[in-house]
Amino acid sequence: MKHLNVLFIAALIVFGGAQISGAAEKISLNKNQTSVGFHVSYLIFARLNGHFDNFEGSFVIDGQAPENNRADITIQTASVDTDNKSRDANIRGPALFNAERYPTMVFHSRKIEMKTDNTGRVIGDLTLLGITKPVTLDFVKQAGVDHNLADGFKVTGKIKRSDFGMNAYIKPIGNTVMLLVCYNIAQSQCDDDDYQAPEMPRYNQ
Repeated sequence: MKHLNVLFIAALIVFGGAQISGAAEKISLNKNQTSVGFHVSYLIFARLNGHFDNFEGSFVIDGQAPENNRADITIQTASVDTDNKSRDANIRGPALFNAERYPTMVFHSRKIEMKTDNTGRVIGDLTLLGITKPVTLDFVKQAGVDHNLADGFKVTGKIKRSDFGMNAYIKPIGNTVMLLVCYNIAQSQCDDDDYQAPEMPRYNQ
């Protein structure tokens, strides 16, 4: 199943293809090289993966003036795809994304910080269902797909959908949503290594 895999979150493509050093360069997201997805616990024991087919965005990397680094992404909420047409129709509906009234979710970075040469975080704001909340995303730089010259990036983060007023089906679907954006890396590497299945509930005998 494809990984869309955010939120959220977008944005998130932060440095792909550009070198950390050198003059500023603005790069537009290439849908052929980028996946924007999410996953969430589903029916307690399972994980539901999804992605978005329609999005646009760009990022700027300025090795000489890191304060100019930024990432922006706009996602069409009606393009959500969980590989089930009936379920996707419900997700687009008024109880969840309410895509007719809120056709987009938008992420704008405020700051991009490098932790090491290959890792960092993107600090910004996510607007979903008309509500804007701060979101921090982690990213890891990886070798580009097929070891080409452009770098690849994996960006991950977590949000609570209830923070954005998306309160329906909290128990069967889960409240914490994992966002996952991959740029220019193999699909097999575009996964959440830290995911752990929900702990099975215990009942008194």
